[in-house]
Amino acid sequence: MKKKVISAMIIMTMMTGLLAGCGKSSGSEADKESGGKKKVTVWAWDVEYNIPVMEEAAKRYEEKHSDVDIEVMEYAYDDITQKINTNLSSGITDGLPEIILSEDANVQKYLQSYPGEFLDMQDKVDFDNFADYKVQVLSLDGGIYGVPFDIGTEGFFYRKDYMDQAGITEDQLTDITWNQYIEIGKKVKEATGKDMMTLDPNSMTIMRDFMQSSGTWYFTEDGSVNIADNPVIEEGANIYKSMMDNGIIKLTTGWGEMAAALNNGDVASIVSGCWIVPTITAQEEQSGLWRVTRMPRLNVEGGTNYGNRGGSNWLVLKNSENAEIAADFLNEVFANDVDFYDTILTDIGAIGAYKPAQSSEAYSQGVEFFGGETIWKNFAEWAQSVPPIRVGVYSDEADTVLISGMSEVVNGTKAVPDMLKEAEKLLKQQIDQ
Repeated sequence: MKKKVISAMIIMTMMTGLLAGCGKSSGSEADKESGGKKKVTVWAWDVEYNIPVMEEAAKRYEEKHSDVDIEVMEYAYDDITQKINTNLSSGITDGLPEIILSEDANVQKYLQSYPGEFLDMQDKVDFDNFADYKVQVLSLDGGIYGVPFDIGTEGFFYRKDYMDQAGITEDQLTDITWNQYIEIGKKVKEATGKDMMTLDPNSMTIMRDFMQSSGTWYFTEDGSVNIADNPVIEEGANIYKSMMDNGIIKLTTGWGEMAAALNNGDVASIVSGCWIVPTITAQEEQSGLWRVTRMPRLNVEGGTNYGNRGGSNWLVLKNSENAEIAADFLNEVFANDVDFYDTILTDIGAIGAYKPAQSSEAYSQGVEFFGGETIWKNFAEWAQSVPPIRVGVYSDEADTVLISGMSEVVNGTKAVPDMLKEAEKLLKQQIDQ
């Protein structure tokens, strides 16, 4: 009976994988014929950002390579992840595209879970032209699997009018520690009644900020859990509690509430990736009121004022029919075309990870909304100082145990060191370490 159940499960898994390759997919040999042209299919999400960027790249490549047809297909982020996991775990590559978009935090999961499925780009692309931390994301066992796309360089965005009311100058906001940030927040709250920033209690995004900017993570490079004795995580937990204790935080859940707090003027600042700019500038009447400087740092060894939140990369599926053409396409446009990066910055607001682009005129233009500051140039330059890290496979699981633990710290039922020891123990149990 047990054998029958297992056989049924295998059949269902295979069928699920096959179904994942149907529908919109263009991965079959028949689909690869496009008027006699060689077809490259790309899967990405976000019709306002990633899709138009890739369409611009495709247009440029097709103009020089008339025998190639690049089809850009829009799927939700979760759908892409599910389709890739379902097919590759089943050993079924039919129906998959040549190129997929992957966030920084998800790359290592793909590479370590599916060895041999992604194309090593090390000999195809000059990676010296990309920020080190972005190359680190794509690196595993001597290979570099993909091409960096955009960056999520972090900044400390603040309302100048609120800071003026509190008597806080620009110099007092630059290259500060998180402890200084809290003290500034207390002054702003007293002077304006506004909270300093939003925070989602169901997320550990801020802990990831602390770690990224300090060059460490939940795990060591060999994958061992690195929580209980990690001074960065301990200091980060103390800062988290201090912000809550000092009443400078507006609790929000999800993107919508956070964006509303910014646009309604409920908070004086936000520390986030550079991709938050379109959300801030959506409120046109606030033009000229905002500024941005480098993010705060932890007062620990290795702590810096440079971090990254988000950002993504293009990965080539090694066993896809036109993988080599896909690799050439990514190299020609995303690793060589400065004008392309000027265009996507100006038209879409996308800041690429390609270093030569930062010296172009488009990056040097002042942005009126931020008082004429050259924010694009600043973000591109700051990206070069972001500490490289390796996030491993189980970061989401680590987030979950920390979310639960921090709630106990905030309500005073558990001290930070005890909570971290318990969190590490729980995480090891979950991942069998």
